[in-house]
Amino acid sequence: MPGRGRGQKRKGGDGDGGGRGGGRGGGDDRLLKRDFKKSRDDVWDPAKSRKPNGAGAYNTGFVKENANFEEYYKAQKIVPEEEWDAFIECLKTPLPTSFRINGSGKFAEDIRDQIENKLFAKVAGQAVPMDDGGKGGEDTAIEPPKAVRWYPDRLAWQFAYSRQQLRRLPFLESIHEFVKRANEYGSITRQEVVSMIPAFFLNIKPDHVVLDMCAAPGSKTFQLLEMLHGSLDNQTDIPTGFVIANDVDMKRCNLLTHQTKRANSPGLLVTNHEAQNFPAIKSRGGREFPFDSILTDVPCSGDGTMRKAPDIWPRWTVGNGNGLHPLQLKIGMRAAQLLKMGGRLVYSTCTFNPIEDEAVVAAMLKQAKGSLKLLDMSGELPLLRRVPGVKTWEVWDKFGKHDTFDGPEEKNKLHATMFCDAESAALPLERCMRVLPHQDDTGGFFIAVMEKVADMPADLEPPKKLRGPITVRTDLTVVDDSVKVTFTLCNLFELREERAALAANGGKAPGPEAELLLDSMRGGGRRGNQDGGGGSGGGGRGGGG
Repeated sequence: MPGRGRGQKRKGGDGDGGGRGGGRGGGDDRLLKRDFKKSRDDVWDPAKSRKPNGAGAYNTGFVKENANFEEYYKAQKIVPEEEWDAFIECLKTPLPTSFRINGSGKFAEDIRDQIENKLFAKVAGQAVPMDDGGKGGEDTAIEPPKAVRWYPDRLAWQFAYSRQQLRRLPFLESIHEFVKRANEYGSITRQEVVSMIPAFFLNIKPDHVVLDMCAAPGSKTFQLLEMLHGSLDNQTDIPTGFVIANDVDMKRCNLLTHQTKRANSPGLLVTNHEAQNFPAIKSRGGREFPFDSILTDVPCSGDGTMRKAPDIWPRWTVGNGNGLHPLQLKIGMRAAQLLKMGGRLVYSTCTFNPIEDEAVVAAMLKQAKGSLKLLDMSGELPLLRRVPGVKTWEVWDKFGKHDTFDGPEEKNKLHATMFCDAESAALPLERCMRVLPHQDDTGGFFIAVMEKVADMPADLEPPKKLRGPITVRTDLTVVDDSVKVTFTLCNLFELREERAALAANGGKAPGPEAELLLDSMRGGGRRGNQDGGGGSGGGGRGGGG
């Protein structure tokens, strides 16, 4: 039977659904990394650039200007007026390459000392030709890689060498090769500096059950796993907690698995589900497992990533953020429902837009009716430069600015929750934090940290019903006293609860499988999100079985 999505079911699946172009719900059995190796050449073809004039993401010749962008964000007052020029100029420069050293303790310190004293020391004071296209500019002294100032123990680094410099200069080639190979081996993880921030605010303990709702491509998930293991007194012990990494897109789940398997952790489960409808977790005995910590790095318009994706400049409109606001709010509220009492929820985006940031947080606090408390994190990571959240903002669409919401028939895809009313202005939204690119030579980012202090209101809309359990298998084996993890992705899974297996076995490695039962709520099949938007949270896809 065809599913709700468009397109026909491909061969190889037993599901009854067909999503766009082949059905996410069981119609396509190509789930492993090897299945995608021949899908396309891993090279950039200028002739296939997404823009007719060749203005692709890495074309340095295209104009990085957008008058609407500047007018909108000047009106929002997210940047101090005296810093506006520095903010805009920084957005027009390439984003530095950054990475963090995986793990903790002596092993991580040894890696740090090796790269700092042997690899990076060779670069200091070297003369580098300017990237001026061979026009004869003067050589400049290169800056060596620098440690991220706020990251503990100097375990995160960044450098700002262009691709041309990395290819042309032999003494930089060694750094380039190190980053590539160490990332493959799992010694380091390439990750944007701002992307490293949210995990520090979750306060993860070794017995925590953690949910990463929109996890792909997996760098934050890897960091969560590190914290789960790193908080143990004995680094060889296995934590009794675990991380569930979820993403709506099956192929992105494959990428997520490839990224996180380098951690060799038995405490990871990967699920494929819509974040806004993520089911409650129950043990075989029916006991619910609320989450101790939840990260909701929601899909967003992404204008904080302009430095690495400059093709956003000509495509940016106010409608990008307006269209994602409802989905972001649904994901945030579902996370609040799944959180345990006293648990922490981090809401984050890579956009500057208050409609996707403070407006969503304000709507969450109002709908929670006192169940959520916005925490003041200004004392955490004191070396991290940030600005407080704004307490008022403006709502725009393609027709201009709107002061009030008078009803959907009078507005173009606007929602009442976007508007800043007196109740919103009274909330302590200054406890939110926004990282601006020019402050520490990074991308843009927004973070809000909330704690659940009471039960959620009973009248909140429940998530859409599921047809059956949605799970993921992790096969665990012990080789030479080391736990090895093999991941298998499928649409309907059979897993035993890993936490119980660990506890029953005295914290030692469990048997060949770890199983988690997700709540089997009956009703209609999974449906594609209708709120628009892409990324890892959802986005108009047809639902399968």
